[in-house]
Amino acid sequence: TSLTVTDTTNDRLWILQLNIRKSPVAHLELINRPLGEEWDIILIQEPHILFTHNIRTPNNFRPVFPANRFTLEETVHSVIWVNSNIPTNNWTIIDVPGMNDISAIQIRQAQKIMNIFNIYNDCENSDSL
Repeated sequence: TSLTVTDTTNDRLWILQLNIRKSPVAHLELINRPLGEEWDIILIQEPHILFTHNIRTPNNFRPVFPANRFTLEETVHSVIWVNSNIPTNNWTIIDVPGMNDISAIQIRQAQKIMNIFNIYNDCENSDSL
């Protein structure tokens, strides 16, 4: 796991990045923590996917999935959780067509724009790059 913290001038944005390795135990342990008190954006690679093809999202977060989630046969390897404290009119989903390895958002704070890409890169190929 790695941790990335991004600090803006007047506002701070706390970002957590994790690879859960499809573990249901790790996924449940993570979503049962008070994440909203510490993190604004959570980037997950290899989330645990339920038999219904859904991905659990913690309370007080909005999920962002790859645009092709239900149209491609590949497994979803990337999801972003956006804290519900960030108004939806301050961020938008960036469509990355043709793969389930990348999810992305654009956040607007004051006069700044930040693009955040969550990229899962399989060690056996570089298709997502």
